[in-house]
Amino acid sequence: MSQISMLHDRSVRSAAWLVGATVLFCASMACCGIKKFEGELPTLRCDIPALAVENRGPLQERLIAAYVQDYVLRMIANNGRRLNDGMTIYYLQRELQSLIDMWRGTGNRAYLDIATSLTLQAIDEATASPMPLIRYGNTRGDWPCFYLAKVAAETGGHNQLCDFQGSAGFLLVARALYDIDDPNWRPIADFVERDVIEKWLYYQPSVTPEQLAGPNSFRTLLPLLNSGRDSREHFACLCLDLDGLGYDTYSYRMWAERLIELYLTPRYDPNETAPNSDEMGNTLPSDWGLFVRIADEGSVWLLIPDYGSGTADVPLDTSHANRTAWLACRAYAEGLVDETVLDGLINTLKLRIWAPEKGPFHFNNYTDGTDGMLGALQSGRGGNVWFGWHRLAAYDPDLETLFLALAYDLTHGGPNLPDGAQNKTMQNAPLCLEAWGTRLLGSKGQPDRFP
Repeated sequence: MSQISMLHDRSVRSAAWLVGATVLFCASMACCGIKKFEGELPTLRCDIPALAVENRGPLQERLIAAYVQDYVLRMIANNGRRLNDGMTIYYLQRELQSLIDMWRGTGNRAYLDIATSLTLQAIDEATASPMPLIRYGNTRGDWPCFYLAKVAAETGGHNQLCDFQGSAGFLLVARALYDIDDPNWRPIADFVERDVIEKWLYYQPSVTPEQLAGPNSFRTLLPLLNSGRDSREHFACLCLDLDGLGYDTYSYRMWAERLIELYLTPRYDPNETAPNSDEMGNTLPSDWGLFVRIADEGSVWLLIPDYGSGTADVPLDTSHANRTAWLACRAYAEGLVDETVLDGLINTLKLRIWAPEKGPFHFNNYTDGTDGMLGALQSGRGGNVWFGWHRLAAYDPDLETLFLALAYDLTHGGPNLPDGAQNKTMQNAPLCLEAWGTRLLGSKGQPDRFP
């Protein structure tokens, strides 16, 4: 199990790079005509609808300016933060998503430079602070660690979901760097394979490299992943990224295809046989697939099972289901699912989650259209749509209009969202939605492309 060797001063260099990237970011924005980060945002023509064709240019300018304002405030609030914390990289993935979308939407390299420096800083800090990986009281070696205190007794502070979600953000950056032949993609991807993927592949001492090779390796792999859809959906994306970057130590493409087939196959009956069920044996999860449902007007939508429930057809909440929507868009872009899945999830968002009769930007807490309490969150407060569901707008004009209107509303502070809705109160939510709107409007945004 190899680990990247790092010079002792890399963390200092990464911090300096982040400061430099921030200065470049601010300078680049000034060159684009945005001279300050306070005051009035660019305005739209008020004699025509806000989303009219003639307003698309001014709207993009407004979204860019709003993003810059919000991001500079975020930088100030997070000055000095350390990135080797489990929950910090959990949320960093969304911040990196927004930066990559801004780079795609504007072509401004400053966004990508900041994303790169944040990623390398996180890797440096985790590598400089290794922790023993614990399994049932026994150590599995010292590994770079994004420390999560609540699992310290169980694993030594290592957490698979935080690792995978953070790494999903890292590889968004690596893929973007790879696209422009920037060599910084390599240490990022190497870290994800050597110090994240392999850490969890060999967490169980009985697993050997031979078991993880060849056409039957998926059966060995599946129990090594947390049983929830979230870890497995992230892992599928990691596999697609590493395969796309040319890594072939493991059967990444095959693993991704199996996970996509397992979790995104439309399921018409609870007793239906899962794809490749013979291969998986007793490792087959009960929440496989997406349950096909028919709306009152006859449209097909897809129910996403709640992996925390003992019953397979209980609906997942809207927020956690972002990962399913993200994976589905990713799989569709790579030709691994067809329009049946994509259209079904588009209908899930349009017909079940989005509830305009309750307010222009009211999104129900659960994917079946119910809107009861989600933990401590009242109706419409936990229906988050900004880190997965939003990508469906690349394939549906109605959703494109919805997300552009939502982004525009957030530049005014989100007055048409429910009070307390996480779509505006969570730190990364306005950033991600403003960045996505910018990308939807950008002539080279390519919103259907990953990353």
